Amino acid sequence: MTGGRSRMVSVSYNPSAVQSLSQRIGTSAVERVQPAAKPEVRSERGVDTSAYWSISTTMRAENLSLTAVQDANSLAAAQVDATASGLDQATDIVAQMQQKLIMAKAGGSNRAAIGSEVEALKAELVNVAAAGRFGGENWLEVEAGGMPKVASMLASVGSDNAGNLSLNMIDFDTAKSTLVSRAEARDGLLTRPYAGTTMSGVNYNYFVLDAQSELSNPSQSREIKVNERTTSEELEGMITTLNRVMIDMVGASAEVSATKGQISGDLDFLDAWQSPLDADVSRMVDADMGELAVRRMAETAQAQLQTSGLNIGNTSMSQGLKFFL
Repeated sequence: MTGGRSRMVSVSYNPSAVQSLSQRIGTSAVERVQPAAKPEVRSERGVDTSAYWSISTTMRAENLSLTAVQDANSLAAAQVDATASGLDQATDIVAQMQQKLIMAKAGGSNRAAIGSEVEALKAELVNVAAAGRFGGENWLEVEAGGMPKVASMLASVGSDNAGNLSLNMIDFDTAKSTLVSRAEARDGLLTRPYAGTTMSGVNYNYFVLDAQSELSNPSQSREIKVNERTTSEELEGMITTLNRVMIDMVGASAEVSATKGQISGDLDFLDAWQSPLDADVSRMVDADMGELAVRRMAETAQAQLQTSGLNIGNTSMSQGLKFFL
């Protein structure tokens, strides 16, 4: 160029330095992976982690206990749901029976036909009570030789500082929900007699259905039946009886619903408690150690290859210097 100088720029490339840098990068990668493959608590010796693993083992045992309680709660919830559903169905059927009796009391009705419909509804009640069985128990029906009982359901498990285990239970008296009793008729809402006097002064003493109980109702009580000879006074007593039965059934449903709400609350609490416990146990002892080990081996192999490359580069450089010297 005119009036100027041409300048050459020299770039120096040092293979050994590049190899050294690569080795340093590989070593750093190994150092990053190495701690991740260890538990959360950093310990230099195995004996230092005894308390750590003891805590994690205890947490896992508590987690298993919570799982067992959840399973028991779920079974109890299913039993309560079956009972609540049966009571709702039975209440609807009794309401239909009452409507039929009110129609029969009206003038010009076919009481014989209505009587057949009432018998069909009573058969449905028997089926509903029998269908309440779940897990070997039926809170709607008492079989021959049996009696209503108090059902105890596991709600939660706890322990004190000494390790003593405590079981918290939920109790439900099945006498409140029994519809049909084949042992003692008086134990069932549909098989026990209801006696009294109507608002118009008519005496009555009726029960909804005869389950052929071992201990039947007194002879003065009668089963609700409708035919052409049924009087209006008798129908009035039957209608009043069904009204009282429905009141008792609604009360039974309220008791079951309260128990269901208590079980559902326990389930929600256990879910809320177990979720963070699962995460804590997983973070402590359930890390993917296999994946981390493979990564560590790969990074170590890469560092070793880079070290070998650096050694080869240094040897080549030494041979080159000998040639010039």
